[in-house]
Parts: sequence; structure tokens; C-alpha cells
Amino acid sequence: MRRLFPRAAMVLVMYHMNTMVLAQDKLGLEKALEIALKNNFDIQVAENDKAIAENNLTLGNAGFYPVVEANFDQNFGLSSFEQQLNNGEERSDDGVRNSRRSYGVSLNWTLFDGLRMFKAYDQLNTMDKMTDDQLRVSVETLVFNLSSTFYQSALEKERLRLFEGNVKLSEERLSIAKDKYELGKASKLEYLQAQVDYNSDKSAMIQQAELLAITKFSLLELMAQRNDSINFEVDYVLDIDQNLSLDELLTVMEVENPQLLATRKAEIVARYEEEITRSERLPTVAVFADYTHQSFESPANFAIEGTSDQVNYGLTARVTLFNGLNLNRRIQNAKISSESARLAYQQQSLTFETNLKQTFLSYSNNLNLMKLESENLQVARENNDIAQERYEIGLSNPVELRESQVNLINAELRYQDAAFAAKQAEVELKFLAGILLKNKE
Repeated sequence: MRRLFPRAAMVLVMYHMNTMVLAQDKLGLEKALEIALKNNFDIQVAENDKAIAENNLTLGNAGFYPVVEANFDQNFGLSSFEQQLNNGEERSDDGVRNSRRSYGVSLNWTLFDGLRMFKAYDQLNTMDKMTDDQLRVSVETLVFNLSSTFYQSALEKERLRLFEGNVKLSEERLSIAKDKYELGKASKLEYLQAQVDYNSDKSAMIQQAELLAITKFSLLELMAQRNDSINFEVDYVLDIDQNLSLDELLTVMEVENPQLLATRKAEIVARYEEEITRSERLPTVAVFADYTHQSFESPANFAIEGTSDQVNYGLTARVTLFNGLNLNRRIQNAKISSESARLAYQQQSLTFETNLKQTFLSYSNNLNLMKLESENLQVARENNDIAQERYEIGLSNPVELRESQVNLINAELRYQDAAFAAKQAEVELKFLAGILLKNKE
């Protein structure tokens, strides 16, 4: 993605342009989610799949309703004939036109098919509910990805703020070193070293501005926004839920995680398919009725025209006795597919459980690191203030000041990394447990 910023100077210019409008354009997480949920393409596709499943959930699709058909046939023809009648008379002709017309209506209604239609309807109902879970998967995945990217952008924003502060400190040191050099109280080497450190810190700030810009573009992509402008400020409050319990999350995950629920329903659908295939062993019973009207004109026949009306009705029953063992093969394959669906659920459940345990470990560790780094940060700030004062009155050297400055920025970075890592872990834990959306309601 660095190709978006081929020159560091461009990033710096873009950053300064952005800072002029940050106060005007703020983007909070709730607003970002609102835009994303409205425009995201994956969710729209999932909604279409849900609509198709709802359309398929009918008694007619399951086979409960009769089939009624109407038909109409109109035939025309030309014929040549030679005939000898019983009285010895002979008749012949060429190009005699004849026609035949028929129309009617028929009804076929399956009354019993080995309970196949009942299993089919249950299967369609399960598939409809499965699309609910799949739609929720799309929504929660988007919320998770956008939340993660949003807090990553917030972290890059805070890092940039730190680098800007570091540049100011280096600028002050450079100014002091310059004054000392011009007054003859410091060597040119000290002044030049301050200049090198200042340029190094400014370079780091420019690179950090690039990282912030990249994460902003990622946010726009998740929000399905075709926008080249990143003139907005990520507006956030880092409120970390520190009361999550591993046992509670594991329990909730089994009943709330939409991906697990969808996989479990896929297993049920596979079992229904096995039962539907087995139902073909039983006989099929149906009733039928049809009405047909026919009329014809044929001068070449003894009867040159006529009509007829016919009504048929009755009961049919059929059962397959042997079809080359294909039914046995299909039943075996359906049983294997059902077992594969069960194994897929077990595998996914194990994967989610493992991921949740690993993420909870990261969550707990980073909460502890936050407390530790908070204490370190206070010490680093005090140490830097003392070093700055000592340097200004000539009681310390540039190396000591630079070391305290580097220690301060590293302490702040470590604290931010721990805090944002804890927040990211919290978001992921709620996503894995299937309660991320509930926390957004």
C-alpha cells in the first residue's frame, strides 16, 4: 500500500493539509459503523441470500401442493390418398388439408412420498434460519474489522502526536545547542548532533503520518466510500472493558457465535438430506385427474370431422424395487456428507475456542502491561523534565538529554501499545463470543 505515497514529502504536505480541517471533520466509531452497515457490499450480498432463502421457504417448494397444468395442441397437415370402398368405388385425392385440435387440464397431487415433503420443508426452514446466521456473520465481521481498523487508526494518531511532541523537544534542544555554540559555550559537534537528532525525529514523524493516512484509507474501504480525501479526525474514547471472564465467554460462544450457529445448522441440513434420500425407499402415492377435449377435420377419413371429451381420474402408487443400487449409493454419500458436516462443526468449535483462549491471554497480559507501563511513563516523564532542566543550565551533556528523551518516547509508545492491544483483544473476544453486536446496540 505504500505506493499510495511515493514520496515522503507528499505525505508531509498531505498531513499538514489534513491538520487544517481536523477540527471540522471528526469520525466516531458509531458514525463509521452506521455508514459501513448501510453501504457494505458483503452485507448486501448476504441480504440477497436471505431473501432467496425466504422465497424458497414455501409448502409448494417442499412438494405439498398439487401440480395443475393446462395444455393446448393444434396440428395441421396435408395428405394424399387412394381408397377402394366396399361397393367397389375408388377414391383418390392430393393435397387434402386436415387438422386436429386438443386442449385440456390435468392435476397431479402427491399424497404420500415417504415423508419426503415434510423433511424437505424442515430442511428449507433450517436453511432460511441459517441465512439469518450468515447475515449476522457478515454484519459482525464488518463490525469487528471496522472496529479493529478504527482503533488502529486511533493508535497511529496517538503515535503521531507523540512524534510531534518529540520533534518539539528536539527543536528546543537544537535551539539551545545553537545558542550555546554561537556563544562559544558548546562545540559545533554538539550543535550538529542536535541537528541530526532533530532531522531523525522529523523523519519518524513524517513516516508516522503516512501510516495514519494508510489506516484512514482502510477505514474508507470498509465503509465502502470511494473517496480520495482523508480530511477527517478519528474521534474516540479508549474505554476498555476490564471485567471479561474466560469461562463466561466460552459458555456464551457456544450459543451466540453466528458462525458456529450457521455451521451447526449446516449439519442439520445435511442430516435432513440423508433422511430425504432414505425416503425414496418408501412408495409414492398420488391422485390424478385430467380433462381433454379433441376435435378434428379430415376429409380423407370416413368421418370427416368430429369432437370428443374425455375425463380421467384415479390413484397411482409406485415404489422402486431396483435401480442398480444407485439409491444405496446416494444414501451412503448423504450419510458421509452428514458426518463431514458434523466434523466441520467440531473443528470450527475447537478453532474458535482456541482463538478465544489465546486472545484472552493477550487481553489479560496487556491489561497488566498497561498498569506497569503507566508507572514507567510517570518515571520517564519526571526523568526527562530533570534532564531538560539540567541541560539548559549546563549540568548535563547532550547524550544524557537524548537518552532521557528516547526513554520517554519509548515509555509512551509502550503504554499506548499495551492500551490499544488490550482494546483490540477486547473487541476480538466479544467478536469470537458472538456478543459484539449486542455491545453496539
